[in-house]
Amino acid sequence: MKFELAKSTFIEPLQRVVNIIEKRQTLPILSHVLIQCSESGLVCVGTDQEIELSARISADQLNISRVGAVTVPGRKLLDIVRHLPQEARITCEADSDRFILRSQRFESQLATLPANEFPWIDLAVIAEEGVKVSSAGLKNLLSRTMFAMAQQDVRYFFNGMLFEFESKLLRCVATNGQRLAIAEQALNEEPGLSRPILPRKGVVELARLLDGAGDDVLLQFTPQHVQVEIGADRFVSKLIDAEYPDYSKAIPQGGDRFFSCSRSALKDALVRTAVLSNEVYKNVRLSLSSGQLEIFTNNPQQEQAIEQITVDYASEPLEIGFNIHFLIEALSVMSGDEVRVELSSPSSPCLLRDSEDSTAQYVISPMVL
Repeated sequence: MKFELAKSTFIEPLQRVVNIIEKRQTLPILSHVLIQCSESGLVCVGTDQEIELSARISADQLNISRVGAVTVPGRKLLDIVRHLPQEARITCEADSDRFILRSQRFESQLATLPANEFPWIDLAVIAEEGVKVSSAGLKNLLSRTMFAMAQQDVRYFFNGMLFEFESKLLRCVATNGQRLAIAEQALNEEPGLSRPILPRKGVVELARLLDGAGDDVLLQFTPQHVQVEIGADRFVSKLIDAEYPDYSKAIPQGGDRFFSCSRSALKDALVRTAVLSNEVYKNVRLSLSSGQLEIFTNNPQQEQAIEQITVDYASEPLEIGFNIHFLIEALSVMSGDEVRVELSSPSSPCLLRDSEDSTAQYVISPMVL
């Protein structure tokens, strides 16, 4: 295998693939990137056996002398390419058990492993008909909901995101049991798919890949995997084998108290107040009275912060406690100038709605004051 290309052509696909690789490996080959060179171009592949990314460079962007395949230590290769001059031309060659990279007066030799040992994710038959989704729309869905996923919950279905397809609608749902985020995107077709759960790392990497993507992406599912075609890249992730709980029961209904205010004013006040919140419990007390919201927090060092902001509220006074960071994160992903918060009692969850996005809902459970 031998090929030549510009650093600017190589660096971005290589970076995307290396992002998939875990820093600590159980198998040496999982730290490697598979490089396949054929007459149609170059393909770089990285995997952690849960997710996999293939990034393609077309043949018209490089000069191919010999075709072949080899695996190369991914992070070492990326570090070398990253530190070459921006205008550099790179020649790569696989020779015996070495991958030789040359650029001007520089030469490196990296140890390789056989390409036939690379642990591809074994895909079952992918449905020929997938569902096309606007890349910007899908990115927006993930951005508005992914913050609510759990990280290491024993209820492992919470460590991911539900993709719910319903009558020309894609709904993304994420929760950690104390907060819930829901957002929707209209589709041009009815895919008739089930309720797949994409794991947390898959969601994070997919969101990263969607930055700057083209008009549409193609989603295809098997019972165990999702495959996403994003431009010249192919992203594959295992799905979480579980049934997502009925999240609709967690959405409060019939809240008889509500207030609305400037989203940015509320968020900024919470951010300032959070500096002095308890580092363990991260609690904040919201005290509502006619036309005013008082935000209060303190910590074991006897430090405290308090701020009042003007709100549209005309019901009976109410005090309720929350995790302050849950409120900040929900407000941060909204886009409207105004937020509406629906409440019923100090022991019931609140429902946050974005004034400019009626499809998004955020539920946060209260804390004991």
